Amino acid sequence: MKFIMILILLVLIWGVAYFYLKSRTDFFANKYPDYIKRMQTSLEEMFILVSEGRLRSIVLLLTIVLGAVGFLLPGQVAEIDTTYTIDRAIEFNKKENYERVAILLEDLANLDSPIVHNELGIAYLGLENYDRAVQEFSKALEILPEYSKAHYNLSFAYTKVGKFLEASFEASKGKETEKYDISKKALYNISGSMWDNLPMRLFLAVILAFLGYRALGMLIPFLKQRRRKKFDNQLPDGLNMAANGLRAGFSLIQAIEMVSKETPPPLSQEFELVLKEHRLGLDLKDALNHLSERMGTGDTKIFVNSILILLDTGGNLTEIFDTIAETIQERKRVHQKIQTMTAEGQTQAYILAILPLALAFLMNKMSPGTFDLVLTTFLGWLLILLVAGMEIVGIYWMLKTVRVKI
Repeated sequence: MKFIMILILLVLIWGVAYFYLKSRTDFFANKYPDYIKRMQTSLEEMFILVSEGRLRSIVLLLTIVLGAVGFLLPGQVAEIDTTYTIDRAIEFNKKENYERVAILLEDLANLDSPIVHNELGIAYLGLENYDRAVQEFSKALEILPEYSKAHYNLSFAYTKVGKFLEASFEASKGKETEKYDISKKALYNISGSMWDNLPMRLFLAVILAFLGYRALGMLIPFLKQRRRKKFDNQLPDGLNMAANGLRAGFSLIQAIEMVSKETPPPLSQEFELVLKEHRLGLDLKDALNHLSERMGTGDTKIFVNSILILLDTGGNLTEIFDTIAETIQERKRVHQKIQTMTAEGQTQAYILAILPLALAFLMNKMSPGTFDLVLTTFLGWLLILLVAGMEIVGIYWMLKTVRVKI
């Protein structure tokens, strides 16, 4: 029910933003359709066919879902923080470290949480503050009358202050309520209102909603780069196949057609597109230039430029294909050799990145509680995200220094 309310709220916010932007700017009139169209064109270039309507739905869904996550996140972090604090207080009570429990739970005393008031009452019993203990146990029972442990604890506290009749009554109530099975959620009862930390919730909702809106656009370049790399890996085999076809008496068009039929995607897809453009009346040189523009890799440009030069000046395409394939394979071998030689530097980069994390882990093991605030508060989580970002940047630059371009 809570999630549905938040979802409705985010949809309303999205609707208000939609009509505001529509009336004030040309965002929905020009920029948004252009953004969707660019993504659709990029996906079509990778032979991924997605309708414009589906792309709009995906972008909208990602925006709303990540916006909802941003809105819910502060509340979930606060619940995790509070739960962790309560669990620590229970452990400290078992170890009879009552002063630490009082310090931990005093800030949570305003919560309507039965277990918080019960554990706080136990701490005050240990500190011999019996009147305060009675107040805390009574508060726990006001919130959850069937909490048998609180009845027994209140009975003990009444005994300490000399109220034996009340103590007997609470003991009987404790025995009577033992049969009730209380859920952890009811016992902790720490879920706050969805309006708590509203500025932070709205801020994170806007940030993550924007990331959701841009997520697909940021994913497409990665998919393009991966596809280009795969194309480059397949190109030498395709060139060898084309060279063998030319030796067998095939024309250049026939050799390209053979490669498009016998090789896996994306090489077959790109060569097939060259053939389709040529069959539709486009000059072969222009079709090859389009291939070079689509892939944009050095090996593709060498391959296309070699064919274009030979088509103008004449020459032996078979030898050129063999030479280009051999050159590409040799570059791969050199690249692998360089990777082997720079492996030590890459390993050092990873070790330097892991070292602070390992040191923090050891410090926390040797001195428990050192990083409690970092691990259990929202600000601490933001610091962890900052550290993670700095680690990623550090690894990137260290790897960049040992990367050799060939």
